[in-house]
Amino acid sequence: MFALAVGAIIDFIVYLVIPHHKIVIFDANLTRFELAAGTTTFLSYSLRFTVSIHNNVWHDKADYHDMEVDCNYNGEQFDSRELGDFMLKPRRTRLFNLSRSGNSTIDLASNEDNAFKRSNETGFFDLEIWLRGKRIFKTSEGDHHVHLSYQCKLRLQLITSQNSTTQDSFKPVKCH
Repeated sequence: MFALAVGAIIDFIVYLVIPHHKIVIFDANLTRFELAAGTTTFLSYSLRFTVSIHNNVWHDKADYHDMEVDCNYNGEQFDSRELGDFMLKPRRTRLFNLSRSGNSTIDLASNEDNAFKRSNETGFFDLEIWLRGKRIFKTSEGDHHVHLSYQCKLRLQLITSQNSTTQDSFKPVKCH
């Protein structure tokens, strides 16, 4: 009985102390990000990014469920994609190469519209990529579900035919 209690305490301490996953966006580019003429609510976009999920734990697999990636601008979600369920072996990484493009209706208040105009003038847009879902841990006491929510803040230059040769190399972004 004592050994079981000690084992449960050790499982809990390991769960709290060891980082269980590392989320990084390694590459991203934005080739279209514009409001339809005469509107402040109809966004056309084309975004590509590579996100990696790494299981840092050396002794336990990571079971991820209901994973979803959301793309936001100024607090407004303009795209979402389900990644589904997957498992990572200990100290393994999985890459997701995501290409998102389309049209979306977003609600830009008048002050946010000014922010969009300023971003459009400079050619740089501040986007947020959210990774959400849950991870299931198996311990000596059973399964534990932990909800995940990671935010990745990106500042992307809009790639156009005029600036395609002057693009800086993308620096990886850690998600928190």
